[in-house]
Amino acid sequence: MEDNVQKIKERVDIVDLISGYLKLQKAGVNYKARCPFHSEKTPSFSVSPERQIWHCFGCGKGGDHFTFIEEIEGTDFPEALKMLAKKAGVELRDFDRSFQNEKTKLLEICELAAKFFEKQLWRSNVGQKALAYLKERGVQDDFIKNFRLGFAPESWQSLSDFLNSKGYRNQEIFESGMSIRRESRDGFYDRFRSRIIFPVTDANAQVVGFTGRIFPDQKDKDSSDFKEAKYINTPQTPIYDKSKILYGLDKARSQIKKVDQCLVVEGNMDVVLSHQAGVVHAVASSGTALTDQHLKVIKRFTNNLNLCFDQDSAGSNATERGIALALENNFNVSVLGIDDPECKDPADFVKKFGLKWREQAKNSKPLIEFYIEHSSRLFDSSTAVGKKMIADKVLPFIKTIPNEIERSHWVGDLAVRLAVKEETLIRQMETMQNKLSDAKTISSVSNKKEHFFESASFDLLEEYLISLLMLKPQLASGADQQKIGFFSDKLATIFSALAGYLNEKPFEKAIDYILQKSADKNLGLEKMYLEKLYLQAQEVNFDDKMLAEDFDMALKRLQERKVKAKMVDLELAIKKAQKEQNKDLTAKLINEAQITASFLNSVKTI
Repeated sequence: MEDNVQKIKERVDIVDLISGYLKLQKAGVNYKARCPFHSEKTPSFSVSPERQIWHCFGCGKGGDHFTFIEEIEGTDFPEALKMLAKKAGVELRDFDRSFQNEKTKLLEICELAAKFFEKQLWRSNVGQKALAYLKERGVQDDFIKNFRLGFAPESWQSLSDFLNSKGYRNQEIFESGMSIRRESRDGFYDRFRSRIIFPVTDANAQVVGFTGRIFPDQKDKDSSDFKEAKYINTPQTPIYDKSKILYGLDKARSQIKKVDQCLVVEGNMDVVLSHQAGVVHAVASSGTALTDQHLKVIKRFTNNLNLCFDQDSAGSNATERGIALALENNFNVSVLGIDDPECKDPADFVKKFGLKWREQAKNSKPLIEFYIEHSSRLFDSSTAVGKKMIADKVLPFIKTIPNEIERSHWVGDLAVRLAVKEETLIRQMETMQNKLSDAKTISSVSNKKEHFFESASFDLLEEYLISLLMLKPQLASGADQQKIGFFSDKLATIFSALAGYLNEKPFEKAIDYILQKSADKNLGLEKMYLEKLYLQAQEVNFDDKMLAEDFDMALKRLQERKVKAKMVDLELAIKKAQKEQNKDLTAKLINEAQITASFLNSVKTI
């Protein structure tokens, strides 16, 4: 197992791995990004190509390839191992079958189901009709195969029988979302029947669920008594959460980072045909409006959100809540409209105009401008009631914008269009409750260095000193033994280990040496803890002079605090000795307190 882990780490660069999920930017010798595990405005998530580790200095999470996949995908180690092995091209011959957990089985069932549906589309007689329908909609063979589109036959048991033949129990098939439990009698039946199938994948292209589109026979296509739902989706399962999954993201994420924008469309077919027309940064939410979780996923790649929806859904409460969430999370939101009256969605546009969709996709409008125009078409802006209705529709969006300058701009624009005073709109906006969403943005405030030295705990100060030593271990030789006497065992051991290491060889990577020395004293130092401190050291952008000054400041503050703590202990001991009328002990303690006070004055930093 250890060999497999090492092989994977050697073959998969951690920067390449994480850049598949986050928009990384070069920052000195490392890379930085906004942390995907907590809300922040200033990037504190750091990746070290040298050490092949990551760490967030905001929330404290960090680790290697495997811990990142476990955190970002919500998996356990065996599942992360399998995912990374596939990426690295490592065959897990000695993989323990006992590691096969519930999620692994469900992923296997969904993958087999996708293959079953693909085969039905290309090889069955009814599947050929579904294939002809897809081509009539304008989808080319390459994109049918690329998105793994399939067909579910009109049968109550065909998929379940196939999965049973592969060794999966009916209960497992049900838990994957592929079957439905019968109400009137025991047993299950297939969820998807006589439908075109769109496999839904996670960010690693693993099939986690499906969307099924109704496929009536040609003679019944326009029948008014055809009552089945147009689309059905996999229900919530341990591997499928519709509030997190974005259809097409595994194929779009590289382009989203490249163009620094994500286009969100409404349907699966819109995504497929957008990609076919060259608009590869398009994704769709899985049968639901945009959620906070969707936005957190998109935020990993870009801050620019372009929404494409039809006129009916533009005014829906669900859509407006999703937009408000995007605004509150500091997205730059624009709206892409489709002007052609014969085209209700991107799929229609691509079918009619093909590659022109690439140019059309560039013609988006700022969100507030879109809603001002949209509301103006619904209400008469020349009447008092119309002005009120337009303001009621638009002002909640403006109020949600965090940036004051941008907010002021749109208030002014709306005032001109409605021919009312800005002050009137501002007063109206201030009295409005934010009914769109209760999402909150969390801003991170960086402490100044002086404040850090003043308020940081003993442990933080010691960690900071260790980080500086990682960057310039020669600082250890400059600290006299009197100062080291005030350190904890942990810091004192690292000091002496570094000093010893410097005497033996030039400093390159002393982490293993420090671990060996600390293990001798059972200090419990872990490799990843030191790796984190090394990464923290690389965040410091000081020249040698500033580095030495910072080190000295932190060292003095640490000493000052520990001496103050000793003074408190001495004062209490003196009072106790006086109460017990122990004159000799009292005199001895007073003398020690005077010496300590004198030393305190010599190390005071303020």
